Amino acid sequence: MMGLREFLVAGVLAVNAFVSAHVVDNGTTITTSLRYNVTTANLLEKRMEHSSIHCALPDHPDIIAVTRTLGNDGWAQSYDRPCSSGNWCPYACASGKLMNQWNPASVAYVHPDMEQGGLYCGEDGIAHIPFPDRDFCVEAPAKLATRNLLDNHVMICQTVLPGDEGMRIPNRIEPGQSLGLGVPDSHYWAGTSASLYINYPGVEVDDACVWGNNTFRAGNWAPYTLGLSMREDGEIFANLGWNPIWLEPTTPFRNEVPPFGARIICEGVGCHDTPCEINPANGVNQVIAGSNGLIGVGGAAACIVTAPQTAELRMELFYN
Repeated sequence: MMGLREFLVAGVLAVNAFVSAHVVDNGTTITTSLRYNVTTANLLEKRMEHSSIHCALPDHPDIIAVTRTLGNDGWAQSYDRPCSSGNWCPYACASGKLMNQWNPASVAYVHPDMEQGGLYCGEDGIAHIPFPDRDFCVEAPAKLATRNLLDNHVMICQTVLPGDEGMRIPNRIEPGQSLGLGVPDSHYWAGTSASLYINYPGVEVDDACVWGNNTFRAGNWAPYTLGLSMREDGEIFANLGWNPIWLEPTTPFRNEVPPFGARIICEGVGCHDTPCEINPANGVNQVIAGSNGLIGVGGAAACIVTAPQTAELRMELFYN
């Protein structure tokens, strides 16, 4: 009987790749080139041989370590998955900034391109920078100022793209404080928008910014979602809605009314489609909206506000 190795060798698939990168190692930056020409069987062998080789998260003021104590060593990927050799490893940037590194060959929102964000972990245990002329993170072209009117902090967790689309990028807003959430424009990776989950007040990052389950109202089971994007002409789109997962028949708290709400406010010339507000006083899966109201995926109610960059667009988190 043909073993696994023989089966893979029989179906050899040559893979050629070239990566020109800088190497980050204890603060020293050098230029290197990596070239691969391996078969499918070689890929499997190398993955098994080097899975124990891990790359450290760079120490940089723009990079935020995510759930470092849970096993991912701070990288913006599954809480129990370190950055292993042979893999692309995404990272979280400070609020208002966007990850600015990914596989140069990954240009489309398709598998596996969409999962190849961040730095490349080499077999030398060093994280390689694919775009040496870029910073780790870049200022978002626009920001949604978000004010926390609650009496506890709120974690708003952004999904990782390019990456595994887990809500791993933390934005912590203290009570009475404001924070700018980054709005990507049409030139960002594959033209993708920012998707965020708004957690209950008081939930800590290790619960808020991970894929969880329906035993806890956090992470992908947070009550509200937010989408941010910018069109080619500079028009900003902010989409506020109920989380479809909150409404699923198997969610035990699907009829529970969260103790807080969210509203998007726009002031100035060019504001369109206000009001846009989730006020739980009106019940589950209800929004206050004009012509901008919609029913999205899973029957979740939402509303969209559009505005030019010259207008003042902001969000508030408030109690009922």
